[in-house]
Amino acid sequence: MKNKKRFALITILVGFLMIFLLAFAIAETPQPKPPVHVDKIKPILKCPDPAVEKIDFTIISRTSKFSGRVRITGVVKNIGLEPYISGPNQQAVYLYEGPMGGTARLVAQKKFQNLNPGQQVIVTYERNWDAGSPSEGEFPPSYKVIIAYDPDIRLDSNPKNDDCNINNNQKERSGADINALFK
Repeated sequence: MKNKKRFALITILVGFLMIFLLAFAIAETPQPKPPVHVDKIKPILKCPDPAVEKIDFTIISRTSKFSGRVRITGVVKNIGLEPYISGPNQQAVYLYEGPMGGTARLVAQKKFQNLNPGQQVIVTYERNWDAGSPSEGEFPPSYKVIIAYDPDIRLDSNPKNDDCNINNNQKERSGADINALFK
């Protein structure tokens, strides 16, 4: 009987030891990392890619707490890894002001020719602004920056002026963000 108790006790101790070692081994085993979502990774393009990077609003001067002169700035940047090399007058940056419910009008434009990777083209427009008026305060216009190319630019046998991502060639921002600067 004594041997049976001893055997049972040893079996239980060995069982606990095995469970402990197994738990330790599992804790030390590297766990798999969560999967990387490919759709969230921005591809690095080895080609020219002029893109509308941003539209900035700046107060230049104030005439009162809620009014003054503002500058609207559109920034285009070659985010590709290759230089954009083109002929003159084949591309331009346009800045439009679109009143709420109205027709947009061209307020500034800038032609460009070549853009090295990281190089920018900037287009600006200045105007008076009254955040307390209905036309700007209550129903502010929006601003849109667009990169436009000659219709036949892809047919000119120059791959160095073929924008490899046309989905980032425009951006729009509400003038409500200008009103926020006056608060």
